[in-house]
Amino acid sequence: MSRLGVALLFAAAGCTDFATPAQLATPQLIAVVAEPPVVRPGQTSALTAVVAGPDGVVTGLTPRWSLVESFPTVPPMGTVSADGDGARYAAPAEVPERPEGVPPIDTVRLEVDVTVDGAPRTLAALKVMGVVDVDAENPTIRVVDAAGAEVTALTAAVDAPLALAIEPDPAPTEDARFAWYATVGEIEAYQSNPTELTAAEPGAGTVIVVYRDGAGGVAWRELPITVE
Repeated sequence: MSRLGVALLFAAAGCTDFATPAQLATPQLIAVVAEPPVVRPGQTSALTAVVAGPDGVVTGLTPRWSLVESFPTVPPMGTVSADGDGARYAAPAEVPERPEGVPPIDTVRLEVDVTVDGAPRTLAALKVMGVVDVDAENPTIRVVDAAGAEVTALTAAVDAPLALAIEPDPAPTEDARFAWYATVGEIEAYQSNPTELTAAEPGAGTVIVVYRDGAGGVAWRELPITVE
């Protein structure tokens, strides 16, 4: 199956909408990463959840993982089990016969408990796993400045827009999606690449970007930022 075929498989499955930057005032699930993003029959994939809040990426959480129906009356094919702070999805050795029009996918549901204003809250998301006999890898990304040089930390001036951009590898297709988050300042066009951050007052925090290649692959980066 070609990359286009894999992208169509994930498009048919749909996807979960993740948080907007404004919602990062409380912890939110912003990504679920599978390594590899597409699984060969009989193989496994490691799953991790990315939760972020007002202080950046949150660690030390223990999500709960389960398989749910991707399509009504069509049971899951594989299995999923907790593995440390992540999980491992195991694909069946052979893809069972599927009804016409139903692609070879499983859907993993995760739930993770966080605390918001002293009260417990459960976050949930879905991750689609394609079971296809192809090589698949997550993309890599570089965060770059206006001149195209890679950066690992950001500095901005009050009320001066700061250019933000990533360079994915492989190059993005029309199915690619971008999501920017910041714990200081505002990113109005948060699903654009490039975009800009503007802060009205000094402070320090983090900028997080999540990149989805449209074929199941996910990459993300977290960078410290200082507004002077």
